[in-house]
Amino acid sequence: MSDAADGLVIDVRDLRKNFGARKVVDGLTLQVGKGEICGFLGANGSGKTTTIRMLCGLLVADGGSGTCLGYDIIRDAPLIRRQIGYMTQKFSYYEDLTVLENLNLVASVYEMRNGRAAVRGIMQRMGLSDRANQLAGQLSGGWKQRLALTACVLHQPKLLLLDEPTAGVDAKARREF
Repeated sequence: MSDAADGLVIDVRDLRKNFGARKVVDGLTLQVGKGEICGFLGANGSGKTTTIRMLCGLLVADGGSGTCLGYDIIRDAPLIRRQIGYMTQKFSYYEDLTVLENLNLVASVYEMRNGRAAVRGIMQRMGLSDRANQLAGQLSGGWKQRLALTACVLHQPKLLLLDEPTAGVDAKARREF
């Protein structure tokens, strides 16, 4: 866990991932310090999502090495996942649950003390209180993204990994993000 102590939250070297014969990530070396914002730019299919998924331990790299929050991205994936907030590019919450039910579920997954109070507080801060009893599936694209971001930060992660967080969001909501 030396990288986090050195101020690096992400430190990967020669990261590689193939899907069959197709090289998706080929030799990525990246260092991101605490407090820095790093963005990936690239065409569709260029490996941005794959890289994020390797960083948070959802995909195993085929080669290379690295750490995220000081933990080895291969050996310590469960520890990484408990301390990051990952927002996928596609809405991935339960559409047949309400906003409140989805957030309470996230709080229970992270085994948060005072989870219900934390949920109420973050709903207030994120402007979701008026939609607490609305089914997630009935939210507009922008409100779904707001719910996803809220869920992503609920447990106060040390690192946020956001995969196209403003995709499908109108200009006003994009500025609010």
